[in-house]
Amino acid sequence: MPNWVLECPNCQSVFNHSKIDDNFANYFLALEPEFPKAGQPLDCPNCGHNATYQQGDLKYQVEGSN
Repeated sequence: MPNWVLECPNCQSVFNHSKIDDNFANYFLALEPEFPKAGQPLDCPNCGHNATYQQGDLKYQVEGSN
């Protein structure tokens, strides 16, 4: 299952932001989720560090790949 992921700037762990529907088109043209203009503050599930992420920070990742 593909996901949009983010990387924590503190501990560099990669964590899921949102799942992507598992259909053929999304493997090539998956649309990124919208973020607020000021960014989206989130806590890292690994270390708890709070950071504000921008839409451009999202990375496409297929589950089981790094």
